[in-house]
Amino acid sequence: MILDHLSRAEKYFHIHSSFKHAFDYVAKTDLKTLPSGRTDIEGDDIYIIIADDKSGNERRKLETHRRYIDIQLPIDGSFPVEWHDVDSCVNAAGAYDAEKDVQLYNDAPLFTMHLVPDMFVVLFPEDAHAAQPPMTSVKKAVVKVAV
Repeated sequence: MILDHLSRAEKYFHIHSSFKHAFDYVAKTDLKTLPSGRTDIEGDDIYIIIADDKSGNERRKLETHRRYIDIQLPIDGSFPVEWHDVDSCVNAAGAYDAEKDVQLYNDAPLFTMHLVPDMFVVLFPEDAHAAQPPMTSVKKAVVKVAV
């Protein structure tokens, strides 16, 4: 997992060959004008999902992905993200869904971070995570980068 400010994203370009392209897209695009849902950046290799997340009280389950790395960031507002290392998760909530590339877990998080504008989190396949409902409505982006 990486948690940092967008102004320092360049420090992480060497970690994955597609990170530069993904972060350049985020930096050069007015994300507020993108429609909700999926927008392809580089086909299935890099795409972005824009979501309007409503406030709520129901805790979302931790999840992991095998085929994609998530880069999550707020566009308007802020939101909490829970985290747990997948190697010590013991309560899978069903089987891995290959079509949706998601494995859910009932484990409690080890910690919660709060993403505010100009921050991002990179979540790798070993990072069980769950963006939780915000206190107020938020517009957020999830950039999916193929492993």
